[in-house]
Amino acid sequence: MQQKRNDTGELNFHLLKCLVALVDHSHVSRAADAVSISQPAMSRAMSQLRAVTDDPILVKGGSGLIPTAKAVQLREFADRILQEMDRLLGNAVAFDPKATRHEFRMVVSDYVECIFMEGLLQHLGAAFPGVGVSVRHPVHPSQFTKVLETGEVDFAIGILPSTLRDLRHRPLLKDRIVCAARAGHMAAGKRLSMEEFAALEHLVIMPNAVNCFAESVDVALEKYDLRRNRRYVTPNYATAPQLVGNSNMVALLPELLLARFRSQMDLIEIHMPIEVPPFEVYLSWHDRTHRHAAHMWFREQVMKSLEPDWEASFFARTARQENSISA
Repeated sequence: MQQKRNDTGELNFHLLKCLVALVDHSHVSRAADAVSISQPAMSRAMSQLRAVTDDPILVKGGSGLIPTAKAVQLREFADRILQEMDRLLGNAVAFDPKATRHEFRMVVSDYVECIFMEGLLQHLGAAFPGVGVSVRHPVHPSQFTKVLETGEVDFAIGILPSTLRDLRHRPLLKDRIVCAARAGHMAAGKRLSMEEFAALEHLVIMPNAVNCFAESVDVALEKYDLRRNRRYVTPNYATAPQLVGNSNMVALLPELLLARFRSQMDLIEIHMPIEVPPFEVYLSWHDRTHRHAAHMWFREQVMKSLEPDWEASFFARTARQENSISA
């Protein structure tokens, strides 16, 4: 049987990429952005795909367009073909981390720098002397996708903005918010009421451009018409432990950051009358670099650099905290 053709020739790799993008995003404009073409060009590609496959590809659903069952099945085959082609072309774009000089650019907060970057750099170590890492501090969530899409940076590490679209992610670690104070603080060992907790002198961390980890605490207090007594406000996480350690202020910190400075600054954790859910920190990148050999290698190094017992120790700490509160 003769292969069906579209009006511009044979089914080609461009159409396969468009098929994958249309199924993944269920939106013509976002699919066009994902493969760096115009919306009219993506509309033409979808028309060609419909002619070749004898399938509408996207149909109306309850809240917008959704891919057909056949399109989902075809997407798996298309992705497989594209990956095989990437492997065939791999020799032309191979990345040798031991011989190549390359700098990976990342968006991270000072919190992430404190708890994560040392392990990554130690992992890269002398084995990859030509590999460097440069960091810029977080951008506004509205620019999060743009800086990755345009290649201003290669990766971002942090909590995902709620408006995030068109990026790929891998979870790196879990953490939770705790209330830190100096040893001997008047609130040490006490079970504070909501009012007493809000009345403490709070060092409040408000990053200029990204999600505030302690936002859920403020939302909970607002339900009781309470607000933290803001003694000092800063956009920086890394300076908070020293300021808290040398004052009567308390600060809501990620637990991994508190652990980093606990013994150095003689810090303790005090009871919070608010239950705060844990949060996840992700590695994010744009689809345009998903199959780039250097980026694929670096993503694996990031995962390998993680402390193997981070997640286990997180759940152990959480269990100890719950036992302490219920005692």
